Amino acid sequence: MDGLKALRSPNDRGGFVHPNALAASRRHVWLGPAMLVTLVLLVAALFIPTMTVERVPWIWRTKFSIWRVVEGLYDDREYFICAVIVLFSMIFPLVKLLTGLWIWARVDAISPGARRAVAFVAAMGKWSMVDVFVVALLVAAIQVSIITNVAIHAGIYVFTGAVLASIALLHFLERALAQPRVKV
Repeated sequence: MDGLKALRSPNDRGGFVHPNALAASRRHVWLGPAMLVTLVLLVAALFIPTMTVERVPWIWRTKFSIWRVVEGLYDDREYFICAVIVLFSMIFPLVKLLTGLWIWARVDAISPGARRAVAFVAAMGKWSMVDVFVVALLVAAIQVSIITNVAIHAGIYVFTGAVLASIALLHFLERALAQPRVKV
């Protein structure tokens, strides 16, 4: 029970959590750990196999993760597609969750800065499904080939789940910051 001491007294928290941040609120304390779990799942999903591509059945079969696809595109000098996948499937989701964690812990929820944070979270939310769309396009592009079979693996489900969880969590963060409140 001593672990909850940080939630009781603003003076006992140290310097990381702002006294008026959502992290200091009993009602919204769950958002941070949920975003951390989502962040871990997202990073893991980049390396878990997302699909097996089979060309000429029983002769050539390879498992791909998002990371392996990026490496392959880079090696094949497909820099534009590689950059799009890195940006929208790797960097953007990570930055989105890290920003959400920072807002949860450091933004004064009763200040005018909280309104700017709400606008920023809302703007990030508009780009949220681009990362899943890029992976879906990749699967569809491979599936179009006549002599290729694609089998989907757990990585694509973990990645999609992490992206959907990040969308939901940032929506909860946005709503929590938008609610008028008295000092916590």
